[in-house]
Amino acid sequence: MKIIRNIVIMLCVALLAVSCKDEFFTIEGTFVDGGTQNIRVMYVTDYETLQSEWVTMTDGHFEVTGMNQDWTVVYIVNSRKEIIARAAVKDGDKMEIAGSMSDTYHTAVAGNDATEEWNRFMVENAALYMMPDRTQLNRAIEKYVTSNPDRISSTLLLLNDYANIQGTTSVDSLFKRISMEARPAGLVNNYFALSQQLDKEKSDKNVPSVMLYNSEDTITTITMARFKATLLYFWDKRDSQRRETVKDLKELYSRHGGDDGRLQVVDIMMSPDTTRWKKTLEGDSATWKHYWAPGGTLSRNLVNMSVEGTPYFILVTSVGKQLYRGSSLSAVIEAADKQMAD
Repeated sequence: MKIIRNIVIMLCVALLAVSCKDEFFTIEGTFVDGGTQNIRVMYVTDYETLQSEWVTMTDGHFEVTGMNQDWTVVYIVNSRKEIIARAAVKDGDKMEIAGSMSDTYHTAVAGNDATEEWNRFMVENAALYMMPDRTQLNRAIEKYVTSNPDRISSTLLLLNDYANIQGTTSVDSLFKRISMEARPAGLVNNYFALSQQLDKEKSDKNVPSVMLYNSEDTITTITMARFKATLLYFWDKRDSQRRETVKDLKELYSRHGGDDGRLQVVDIMMSPDTTRWKKTLEGDSATWKHYWAPGGTLSRNLVNMSVEGTPYFILVTSVGKQLYRGSSLSAVIEAADKQMAD
């Protein structure tokens, strides 16, 4: 009887250990150049609850433990809010990440199939991820989704890496090509909740003065202090609706613009082609100030603004407080009219 009782106890302990293991996911990582620093881990549980904590990376090594029964996307960011690792996980998953913080597009990932496939796509298309122009990356994702409609990695690519720019297929259209099993509701809902939280954090941050090239090929500083509001309009030569956008912004500028401390409108071209830029400006005949960011969304002076694509608008007060950020022209015009009327 004693032997039987001991066997039963041992089985119970084993089952308990397995049960506990299945209630958590773990992410273990090593960055050869990580050193010792604090990194931030962010993910959403239950479609709405943000889990955010600072973890100490020691000698390049870190370990994260979390809980979420359904799929969720985990972002690991450094102190500059740059993503250094990411994974899609659920309870019971164990992920291993290895690489260099100076080259996060060539990170090795081992764990579940979805994250491994997602990461493999990034490694194979690293050159496209590093290009300011996201069109070619979008095309590669479209091709992958069309060829892999039954893979969760297709959903991850659309949610995290597909840029909302004109001239490419809409995200909704691409989602319809993915099977229901490959786009679990929990994963989608948790991701959008995380995205909304990140957007809120971006909006809470004041926009600083920024140095860019102007239309006279001189590096100059865009300042907001003298104006009640500044509307930053980020555009690209491929934006098919630019003419209509400029027309509506001209009307807004005629209502509130000028150098008398009212509304400042600033357009910032995000393509590397300066010849095309200047020809476009001649056709616009807009009298506000024009600037150029040759590195696009990856321009060093724009990284902290977190511009996600084009067209994109950020409206700020004289102290840099953000009143609106996003891609809706009507929304930014409404916000500008309200600010000028107050």
